[in-house]
Amino acid sequence: MNLKTLTKRIFLLDAHYPRSIIAFIILCTIFFIWKIPNLEIDPGLRSLVPEDHKIVKNMELAEELFSSNEIIIVAVESDELLSERTLLKFSSLHDSLENLSSVSRVASIYNHRYIVPDDGGFEIQKLLEKIPSDSIGSSELIETIHASDIIGNLVSADLNIMCFIAQIIASTDFDEIKFREKLYGIVSGFEGPEKIHLASPIISSAESIDSVKRDMRTFRPLALGLMILLLILSFRSWTGTFLPLFVVGFSIIWTFGLMAWLDISVPIIGGLIPIMLIAIANNYGIHIISHYYEYTKLDQNLSRIEILKRTMKRLGMPIFLAGVTTVISFMSLITHELSKVTEIGLLVSFGIAVSFFLSLLLIPAILILVPRPTYLGKDTSLQFVNNFLVSWGKFFVRNRVPFLAILFTGMFLFSFGIRDITIDTVPDHFFPKDSKIRKASQVISQTFGGSTQLNILVEGDIYDPLSLQHIDKLMNHIKEKNKAVSSTYSIADVIKKMHYSFNNGNPDSLSIPSSRELIEQYMFLYSIASEDNDFDLILNDTDDPSFTQCFVRIKKVSTADLMALVDDTEDYISSNYYDERPIKPMLTGPAALLGAVSHLVIKGQIISLAIAAIIIFMIMSIVFRSFIGGILASLPMSLAVLLIFGLLGNFGIPLNMTTSLLTCVLVGVGIDYSVHFLWHLREHIRDGEELEEAITNTLKVSGKGILFNGISVIVGFSVLMYSVFMPLKAFSVLIMASIGFCLIGGMAILPAMVSLIDPQFIRK
Repeated sequence: MNLKTLTKRIFLLDAHYPRSIIAFIILCTIFFIWKIPNLEIDPGLRSLVPEDHKIVKNMELAEELFSSNEIIIVAVESDELLSERTLLKFSSLHDSLENLSSVSRVASIYNHRYIVPDDGGFEIQKLLEKIPSDSIGSSELIETIHASDIIGNLVSADLNIMCFIAQIIASTDFDEIKFREKLYGIVSGFEGPEKIHLASPIISSAESIDSVKRDMRTFRPLALGLMILLLILSFRSWTGTFLPLFVVGFSIIWTFGLMAWLDISVPIIGGLIPIMLIAIANNYGIHIISHYYEYTKLDQNLSRIEILKRTMKRLGMPIFLAGVTTVISFMSLITHELSKVTEIGLLVSFGIAVSFFLSLLLIPAILILVPRPTYLGKDTSLQFVNNFLVSWGKFFVRNRVPFLAILFTGMFLFSFGIRDITIDTVPDHFFPKDSKIRKASQVISQTFGGSTQLNILVEGDIYDPLSLQHIDKLMNHIKEKNKAVSSTYSIADVIKKMHYSFNNGNPDSLSIPSSRELIEQYMFLYSIASEDNDFDLILNDTDDPSFTQCFVRIKKVSTADLMALVDDTEDYISSNYYDERPIKPMLTGPAALLGAVSHLVIKGQIISLAIAAIIIFMIMSIVFRSFIGGILASLPMSLAVLLIFGLLGNFGIPLNMTTSLLTCVLVGVGIDYSVHFLWHLREHIRDGEELEEAITNTLKVSGKGILFNGISVIVGFSVLMYSVFMPLKAFSVLIMASIGFCLIGGMAILPAMVSLIDPQFIRK
């Protein structure tokens, strides 16, 4: 069965059973809406990465052994930090943080212990035995702080800021939003006059969720309102206004209903789904109604069924091609290695497919039942649109050579910006520079070396001197080779400190002992002197450890630095630690995950774009039975992709998980304008019109639908310009610019190109 037969049968269903079709669609909508209240949001970065990714596997192993991969830093800033009043006040904060169910332990000056030499041995001293009540006690505390090597770790160099480092217990049911609310509730009770700063990828994730939720509550109705206004201005009838919106609403409900029935959680970027469907899903309905109204104006004597039959005959193939290419574009995301991006691609594809079929079923069924707007037979208030489109087309046809020369020269020069494209997947950077979360992150980064960690899980005979030497060597390499690293910490540091103290502070003894027995003796002595187990986070078993966890604190959290750190560390590990080596290091933690996500963003962007572009080009070539036809149909979209990457590089807009969806939207939607123009142009040529006349009439009859579609997409995404969530703002600006370019491409570039080369495929 060919497409014409399928279109004809769908129309016959509409013509004979309109009420049954409407009832069936309503019942399906009720079925999907039933489960929507059960949808949940998944904000975590880990859910984006495939479950079998080595970083995810390493993190799961680390959490099984040590229960924690992430930290939260709470920094307290005060001009009287070490006063009795301040220290007493914030000792309660330490206790409150430890009492949080999701926190395994808290490190601060209140519980810090350090190693000091003691007559041929060492002892473990508590930093803050008691809170000083006078200047003498404060002076002694300052001396102790300097002696204990916590400057830049727990206390700032100027002694005006101290921090609390909370280790988060890994849990499958951990809720970032609820935890952040509890944490903010605790912290708010201690603010004033002291300043309190909080930083962590967990906090950033929770803030991102709140921002997206807030934006979606505001922007979805705003986008809908703007769409209604646009449709009212375009069609000035309730059918022209609300029928496309019915399709949009049903496609959104069906898409989220499918997610609920399949138990798919909504990722943080999933908030884009309704905005994308509002902007895209009404396209097919707009084309149908626009042509239906135009044909009604041309012949008032035809019945509604006859006009619809004519409309569907003309639009069947171009609408089908537009739907298929858009679906294919989003389906190409199945190759993306970020699992949630793949899900979004499949879900948006489903929503678009739903909108396509509903446009063919629901809109004609309703148009058959309701009278046509009375103004169509006499009103000419929108005639200026047709006149504008005709004049527009003639201008670009007559000035095709200089226009195309300027266009291609400009695009060539603009494309040099591609070299400067950057990647940014750091959650803190999703907010404006003057936001509270960015400022807190900056303070903590400058003072304590950052709140983001790279964890390294090491398997081996940990008390073997050779193993400890390798761990120490690995940590030294990371510190020396990576400017983003502020500090490292491992069991090797503890052993070296004990050996140093045992030898009365001899500088030559700040090294790993050569004797395993001596190392075990040090650990035994430490366990006796300590009040509790200080090694829960770095040793899986104090007596005979087979795993240890090392920590790398990162001060300059940029995606480029993270990727460089992760890549360098992985290269070093693969080059130095392989079969029969004493240790097996494995990267884990938030920084490793961010690095993995960044690589997957780049890889996924390139592969999905290439697949979508190639498939769509092949389809266009087959449909028009011409290689030149495929090139012309794909040309505006290809130039728009070039424009996007040029904008990313020239204006310093980073590529991230959100902006990586740009090309799919662009390729899927941008090709529609080319398809409609070329298909209808060929129909006019077949009707016996000369080329220039055919171009003019194509823009006159079909141009309004193309124009309204392009404007509706731009209007739908324009609301995101006012988002405080930077990826959404960037997404909005870029998609508006590129879709606007595609619109110009279908109504200016293609008329100019076709008139210049007069391709033979439009005459077949």
